[in-house]
Amino acid sequence: MILSKALSSKKISAPLNSTTTQQTLPQVVELMGGSTRAGQVVTPESSRNVATAYRCLNILSDDVAKLPLQVYMSRQSGEVERMRPDAMMRNLAWLTERQPNRWWSPFQFKKQLMQWLVAWGNGYVWTPPAYPREQFILHANRTTPIFDVDGNLWYRTQFSANGKFEYIPDVEVMHVLINPDETGFVGRGVIKYARETIGRQLAAYGSQSTLFKNGLSAAGIMWLAGESKPEERKRVREMYEEVMSGDENNGRIAVLDKKVTKFEPVTLSPRDVQFLQLIADNDIAVMNFFGMPSYKLNTGKQSYQSNEQNNLDYLSTTLDPYLVQIEQAGGLKWLSLQEQGYTYLRFERSALFRTDAKSRGDYLNGAIQNGRLCPNEARQIEDRSADPNPLANQLWMASNLAPMSNTQTQGV
Repeated sequence: MILSKALSSKKISAPLNSTTTQQTLPQVVELMGGSTRAGQVVTPESSRNVATAYRCLNILSDDVAKLPLQVYMSRQSGEVERMRPDAMMRNLAWLTERQPNRWWSPFQFKKQLMQWLVAWGNGYVWTPPAYPREQFILHANRTTPIFDVDGNLWYRTQFSANGKFEYIPDVEVMHVLINPDETGFVGRGVIKYARETIGRQLAAYGSQSTLFKNGLSAAGIMWLAGESKPEERKRVREMYEEVMSGDENNGRIAVLDKKVTKFEPVTLSPRDVQFLQLIADNDIAVMNFFGMPSYKLNTGKQSYQSNEQNNLDYLSTTLDPYLVQIEQAGGLKWLSLQEQGYTYLRFERSALFRTDAKSRGDYLNGAIQNGRLCPNEARQIEDRSADPNPLANQLWMASNLAPMSNTQTQGV
């Protein structure tokens, strides 16, 4: 299934992102995400510990995963036919709408692809030349596009089963990416650019955790009578922390012996308290990196009318760049040259919106009355059986409308 034997005589050039299997630790950290000035190492995995980053990544991947990816054919001008999934032939419609491979559903498949694409900047879909036809997602952190000496593009990947590097020809891999580097062949994920903001959040979470761990008891400076050895100072400190730290000791009274001559608590200044309140501002910055409207994370406007408009803006500015890229890349990689002339892929974007019954009814009534949908097509949208009456398969138009040429001829 892997064509590595056919490549035994080929000389493969260095990867386009200049990473090799013998990377130093700083290079690996930089590739995965990198350390921040807040002292936190931010990777695509550790960034999920920030609630806002976790929700943004899941909302994006879930919204794309729930949109049906359908295949359409237009052999003649004005005629569009949707390809039906065929389990026996395992056609493209079957892979995109029913079962991309023997293990995953289409929702799982698209969600995994988006998780790699957003977090790592690259998404790879491999279609081996075998029957039954299947599609698999390659791990973006173990896959690299490279060129051989003849200028042919390959994808070097490491399968977890054997740990060896294998080489897959470009024709078998659909590669989608965001934030391409200077070569244009390697993408960079959102986490790479948002790591400073996410690092600040992780550091703030750590400070909060330490504060709660200490039972909200104030830090302080303790003076002991005379000179004390390091062991004695350590013992006094541990005794105090044992009594005062932890949520179960919250509100207790500290009893100090005569060796302690003075205890001065160290409290937060108003400026420090205001700084901790900037955590909410960091959340907004993380949303901006992901292109996520605030209302989707329950921090913005919640009125139905405004959110409906925000949803349209979210579709056109945030989701569409992902959707269009997958549609175009899939059409180039999953269709033959002949099929590309009359076949195309399209996400059913209307599945993103769940309107109320009245709004949906008004839309369908207007579509039927203006000849955009026939009655049976409207019934299909509502998951209802077709009307056997042949007239239900015809397009209808209000009879009080006429072309301009007719009205001019009649002198109206």
